[in-house]
Amino acid sequence: MAEVSISALAADFFHIERDLNKIEESGADWVHVDMMDGHFVPLFGFNQPQVRQLTDWSRACGDVHLMAELTQTMLEECLKLPLQKLTLHVEAAQPEQLAEYLQQIEAKGIEPGLAIAPDTEVDKLLPFLTYIKEILVMSCAPGTEGAVFRETTFERIRDIRRMLNEKKLECGIAVDGGLNEERAVHCIESGANRVIIGRAFFASEDRKGMVERVRKTSVGNL
Repeated sequence: MAEVSISALAADFFHIERDLNKIEESGADWVHVDMMDGHFVPLFGFNQPQVRQLTDWSRACGDVHLMAELTQTMLEECLKLPLQKLTLHVEAAQPEQLAEYLQQIEAKGIEPGLAIAPDTEVDKLLPFLTYIKEILVMSCAPGTEGAVFRETTFERIRDIRRMLNEKKLECGIAVDGGLNEERAVHCIESGANRVIIGRAFFASEDRKGMVERVRKTSVGNL
């Protein structure tokens, strides 16, 4: 069964508690939290004190996607937070340093993941597959307002699933960026086992039904 995460960044910040309650009431598995530095990507996201407030509210908020040019100091600050998942970007550090960061995350008992931007070749993931529990496929340009969903995402998911199957690796595939219910279902059918939905969730009049329908989709296994 697939998992459904809802992006906290898509919430109405004037009514953040109300919208977080909507996520909880929907039965979604996770609240996805984006931390962005305004440098690696154009936008700013949640900062460490805000993430701590969110995780104090619910353990489900411990799914963090870090879109930043990585430094050891930055990582150490993130590792002080009570996270369940911490996803870095494959483009955000040199390979040797990135491998070290992923090992530090796992040593803290947090699930390490790697995100990959739409224009990055999937082969760039290969050196890190044994260090991670999940690959986050970005389906639009990360950290960019108004970014458009890439229809090539579905084939990209299938390529990554084939790669994992060939290497006999148990690694999840998540997808984030511009997903609505239809796209989320198609991503799961293509081989993803977790989807992150943002604005489409809050715009829906049947949020709980959306989560249930997406979650029941059979994960494709090529």
